[in-house]
Amino acid sequence: MNSYVDSYPSIQICSLGTAREVDHSTYDGVITIEDSLVDEPLRVNKADCTQLVLCFDDITSPKDDWVLPNKKHIKSALNFAEELNGGSLLIHCHAGISRSSAVALAIIAKGLGTGKEKKAFKELERINPNCAPNALIVRFADEILERGGALYKMAKSMVRLTG
Repeated sequence: MNSYVDSYPSIQICSLGTAREVDHSTYDGVITIEDSLVDEPLRVNKADCTQLVLCFDDITSPKDDWVLPNKKHIKSALNFAEELNGGSLLIHCHAGISRSSAVALAIIAKGLGTGKEKKAFKELERINPNCAPNALIVRFADEILERGGALYKMAKSMVRLTG
């Protein structure tokens, strides 16, 4: 059995503005989800902690030259979180509401295992009461985690999805 099941990193979700101000050395890892047109990207000092940078916009269908989230992004985030072995993780996007919440939900759902989708959402709401996960990211997470639609359906019933 994978040691990741029934555990996941201690997660904090925030906005880019807050992520710029925190002491990154208090985390084992940072997942930065930045817009495709970001002017001043946040890069964490490697001596402080490891960082995964994902670049996609908060959209659920093609729009102009914006970058859609894709399964590769979600798989990268899941692998990064697993490598932390239960350590602490800061996940941020521009506002700290949609993309970061959806990625956090994927990590929590993977850690809790199949059949615990409701518990995953309750945990996400505890971490980020203002969450509104990106619907496309949740749909991809559902597919990657092989939840047969359960994660996505739970998201629609419990929280406001964006997109």
